[in-house]
Amino acid sequence: MNPDGLTYLDLASEVVSGGPSKLVNGLWSPGYPALISVAILLFRPSSAQEFPLIHFVNFLMFVFALTGFSVFLRYSLKTMSDDAAVNESKNTYFKPFAFSTFLLFTLKYIGVEVATPDLGVAAIVFLAAGISCRLYLPDPSWKHFLALGLVLGVGYYFKAAVLPLGVALLALLFLLLPLSKKHISRQKLVLSLLLSLSVFLLVSAPLVAALSFRANTLSFGEAGRLNYAWHVNRLLWTGGQEPPEENTTLEHPARKLLTTPMTLEFATPISGTYPIWYDPSYWYAHAIARFDVRQQIAALILSWRVYKSTMEETMAYTAGAIVLLVLGDYKRRNIVIAIARKLWWQLLWAFVACSMFALVHVEPRYVGAFLVLFWVALYGALLPGVERRVKFAVLATVLCTVIVPFLGYVAMTSMRIARDLAHPKLPEYQTAGVGLSDLGLQKGDRLAVVGYAYNCYYARFARLRVVAQIPDTKEFWRLSTAELKVVTERLASIGVKAVVASNGPDTPGLAEWKDVQVSDSLRLRVLLLSPDVLGKIH
Repeated sequence: MNPDGLTYLDLASEVVSGGPSKLVNGLWSPGYPALISVAILLFRPSSAQEFPLIHFVNFLMFVFALTGFSVFLRYSLKTMSDDAAVNESKNTYFKPFAFSTFLLFTLKYIGVEVATPDLGVAAIVFLAAGISCRLYLPDPSWKHFLALGLVLGVGYYFKAAVLPLGVALLALLFLLLPLSKKHISRQKLVLSLLLSLSVFLLVSAPLVAALSFRANTLSFGEAGRLNYAWHVNRLLWTGGQEPPEENTTLEHPARKLLTTPMTLEFATPISGTYPIWYDPSYWYAHAIARFDVRQQIAALILSWRVYKSTMEETMAYTAGAIVLLVLGDYKRRNIVIAIARKLWWQLLWAFVACSMFALVHVEPRYVGAFLVLFWVALYGALLPGVERRVKFAVLATVLCTVIVPFLGYVAMTSMRIARDLAHPKLPEYQTAGVGLSDLGLQKGDRLAVVGYAYNCYYARFARLRVVAQIPDTKEFWRLSTAELKVVTERLASIGVKAVVASNGPDTPGLAEWKDVQVSDSLRLRVLLLSPDVLGKIH
């Protein structure tokens, strides 16, 4: 599990108990938790079955992404050439390359194991790209343009970034779609793309309206503003830092119970296992995302490092493209140019997506699907310009160089899974949750965490809530007995039942702390805030 996945699970649970209105959240898009809520309603999982259920949902999204890519590749191959010999060559050499590229970027860079909506976004990207390829074929109908708008609209429900990316795709199609009697006239193109845009906006409108009503201003989501404030402006006050001067007028930041040690409280009004991450748009309301040249350059440098690392890991793709370009048969230059013109929108859409994320914050899973589109388009344009034996040699070399190491990783992972199945044991979060329950904590009890609580999955398992945190662990363990008494009494006054810390020191004066041995490397130290225990801290 990962912190975002825990929040999506909390949102899904809220939907099951409180209805679809609980899906409206400033940061988290509703599509993924909606799928999880459907799975919860169908299977009614126990606490121990919830995390596996999310991964089952992820697997279904992977199947959906594979289906979307298959649709895209089928129309993409038809778009690249009408020549039967060229198509046969592409079926022989290009299809294995394309599907291997899909598997590499989907499994390694997006990841089936990560509980995020990115696989769903990838499926939407591939479907939208497939429909766009169909528009390049003769006689596209209004149904194709309608389907494109519908797919992009659904994608917005999975990730807010799809809204600007969808508009960018429609703009690229308007600029680059071929115009002829065989394809489509300018007038019909304008009207058809307006249909796509209208359907796109119509499908997106309910969510935009709900988010705007919630924010009291026109909004299609707070993800862009919040991520810019976090990753570019470095506004991270929920970790215990003071907000910058320009952000001292936040509407309702996490409340400070104490300043020594810094103790933040966030029990109300937001629900969830970890309220501070359940709806950051509430706690960061009115946070100002400011453009600063130095900060923007620093963010771009960090993004470049991510892209550089990805490029280094897949350098074989770049090398193969250079070889194809150098060894290209100039007699076939017209064929290559004709195909490239049909694929410009695909290359540019990938570039727009990578650039947009680079301005704020980028992770490989954000752009994995667009990198697939980029490499499929580039190789699709270059391959017709070389001889068959060169095609085979280049594609085989690229796949062996990139896929073989990845297969080694898959083999190691499979061995680990087989070992775990042969010697089953409770996951750490379940062991920790059971240990807390054995200490007397009950469903709905409140916890305070020493350190950060993003990975307190045991709280979800035991149905507990983290409502306070003391970010600085060193400062906490240096507290005197009198100072600890002040902290515990203050926490108890807001209903906290226990303080939980990971791997605290073995201090003789901490006799009231209970230990929950989770694994060889993890031990939870728990201080129950019952009246008896509070009376003994003096």
